[in-house]
Amino acid sequence: MSHRRWSFAALALAPLIALGACDQLNQVIDRVRGEQAGATPETAALANVPLAARALSGAVQPQDQVAALLAPAPVLVAPGQIIVGAPVERELAEAASEMGLASNFVRSLRADGMEALERLPAEVVGQVRARAEAEAASAARTQVRDLLGRLGVEGEVEARPGGVLTINLAPDGASPTSLRMAQQAGAEAAAAIEQPQVLEWNEADRCPRIVTQGQLENDVALAMRCAIQRLQAARQFEYVEPNFIADSGFSLPPRQERPSQPAPQPPAQTTPPPQPQQPAPARVGGFPNDPLAPLQWHYRPRGTGEGLSPGGAGFASFWQANLIGSRTVRVAVIDTGLDTTHPDIANSPNVAAGIDLITNAERAGDGDGPDTDAMDAGDRCGAVTENSYHGTHVAGTIGAAITNDRVGVAGAAWDVSVTPVRVLGRCGGELADIVSGIRWAAGLAPAIINGQQVMNRNPADIINMSLTIQTPCPASLQAAIDAAVARNVVIVVAAGNKADQTARFAPANCNNVVVVGSGDARGQVAFYSNFGPEVDILAPGGDVFADSDNDGRPDGVLSTRATQSGCYDPLNRSSTERCYYSFLQGTSMAAPHVSAALALLASQTGLRGRQLQDALLTRALAPHPDGFGQIECARSRNATPISAGSPTCARPSGMGALDLTRALAAP
Repeated sequence: MSHRRWSFAALALAPLIALGACDQLNQVIDRVRGEQAGATPETAALANVPLAARALSGAVQPQDQVAALLAPAPVLVAPGQIIVGAPVERELAEAASEMGLASNFVRSLRADGMEALERLPAEVVGQVRARAEAEAASAARTQVRDLLGRLGVEGEVEARPGGVLTINLAPDGASPTSLRMAQQAGAEAAAAIEQPQVLEWNEADRCPRIVTQGQLENDVALAMRCAIQRLQAARQFEYVEPNFIADSGFSLPPRQERPSQPAPQPPAQTTPPPQPQQPAPARVGGFPNDPLAPLQWHYRPRGTGEGLSPGGAGFASFWQANLIGSRTVRVAVIDTGLDTTHPDIANSPNVAAGIDLITNAERAGDGDGPDTDAMDAGDRCGAVTENSYHGTHVAGTIGAAITNDRVGVAGAAWDVSVTPVRVLGRCGGELADIVSGIRWAAGLAPAIINGQQVMNRNPADIINMSLTIQTPCPASLQAAIDAAVARNVVIVVAAGNKADQTARFAPANCNNVVVVGSGDARGQVAFYSNFGPEVDILAPGGDVFADSDNDGRPDGVLSTRATQSGCYDPLNRSSTERCYYSFLQGTSMAAPHVSAALALLASQTGLRGRQLQDALLTRALAPHPDGFGQIECARSRNATPISAGSPTCARPSGMGALDLTRALAAP
């Protein structure tokens, strides 16, 4: 009886025992999952966050890709396209006279030129300049057509705002020779025909003394060289130069797609999953509640220990002091545009109305030319590459991403006005569009949209340009920079990513710009960063080939970027089909940290222009000894050991590294 009684008891208790075992098993599974995910304060907060608000992309990249990353790239130009500067200064006095300004002022304009304009109200200056630019461009267009006709070359001549002319000797945008070579090279080259056509450019090539009409008609590169030399020899123009192709200065690994998944599409064609309604972000400072913010080492105070990073830039120190910026400070991002459908950017109060200035419809990739839609349509170049959504990543770091909203990442400036200016598209962007972008962003010249003038009603205080052209500073670019700086704009540019002399890359080799080199998470100079006396400051640019803290993630800069490649959930390390945040590296990532720091300082101090720039470079730097940053010799080239046999090398990298913590203590 007792044995039977115990059997019945066991049967009655079996469900309860099983339930307890399940609870214990679930606890074990949860604990294992936590260990697999490296359960830390960084990941503990992710448990209650929707997948789309926390999933990200990025893995430590293999070292064998470094050589290709640093390999020299050819200098490229748009086929048959030439940029000409009309002699605006010569027309200033005539324009002022026609407008009925005082004769003594007209005389001073003839004597002093642009300097005399400083004595006038800004509104009058704008009117005089606009009239002088229009008259100078009209006269220059007539002269250009006459000189091309004498050479026997036909071309389209267009006047752009700002006294800039563009000449197109190949209206179809392609060289017959380049197309024929591509067709003969096979399928891969045939796919490249769909991309905007480019020419390799050698500045040393000259126009032959004897050239035939047939040669000029059949060789667009030769026609360009001869036309440029003829126009320069006339000495009637401020500058004459090719329409160089710029790029964002870095490349992504080849796209890795799952066979069962569709190819990645531009964000404009996708709809992010709906996010739960969150309360309005609290604007009181402190450390933000964005779930991925703990992974953004680049915002931490500089140092070692809990909550610090050797390569951090000290933004968290400003936040803790309730210094989070102001939307009265305006930053223009001249780049690939901005993905306004991104779940961390959609309806962001920090995003101001932007513009798309890409004139080549093939390069634009959005089916049209210039318009008021600055949507980031990507910059994919070729069949095996992936869109970087470079401008979206850059703008997210500055502050386009909504901060303290329990979604995704934090922006460096919680409150700021970010204006996207789209000039980079498929395979890069054209110099003429970049020049137009600077002038529009600074409020110097309108954009022409469907024949109508569109002015930037909120001119930038700061312009960020994370792009490079391997050439001496083009005169058209320098002229636009100088004009913007004269309007109290601070221009921040990337040094470049070829571990080479910064002096070889524009706009970093131009005057009147803040040149930013890249630092890594260890506080050293990043292995790819360009260097030299042109560099003003180092800022976090990351290193996706390293994992210095052994957390299983690359030491890249984490910001807003949609992708279907390499996505995973940081909570449990499982793969996901799509994500909206990525680790990237580059001086492109370093420059927006400096732009955001300038925005915070402008909000704190009220300074603008040169005074704001000086405040950054005197108050917010961790100094380098003698202007040299340290770099690991084994991962660098062109670097000198700090002492015989030392594994640490020195590289000229500006006055110091960005450190906003110091700005709090500085007077």
